[in-house]
Amino acid sequence: MNTAAQASSGNLFFMLMIIIIMVMIFWSGRGQKKREAERQTRVDALQKGDGVILPGGIVGTVVGFKDNALEVKVAENVKLTVLKSGIVGFLTNATPANQGGTK
Repeated sequence: MNTAAQASSGNLFFMLMIIIIMVMIFWSGRGQKKREAERQTRVDALQKGDGVILPGGIVGTVVGFKDNALEVKVAENVKLTVLKSGIVGFLTNATPANQGGTK
């Protein structure tokens, strides 16, 4: 009878570990979904003149909209068409393509 009690406590421990792992996976996925929803909300709210960061660290200003894409000005007379899903960051109160800087 002693071995049966040890086996059931071992099964209980195993089940508890599985439940804890499942909760951790659920919790981490929930945070990621929340961040993605927040990013999508900011992408949908973009307007002309807003600063964005593209993959590779390219910084530009939104100058136009297409179906599922944006036209982004990255330098004088240089515009890129970028998918909305390609926006990796946002600039708060700057329009880098219009600030001048060094040429």
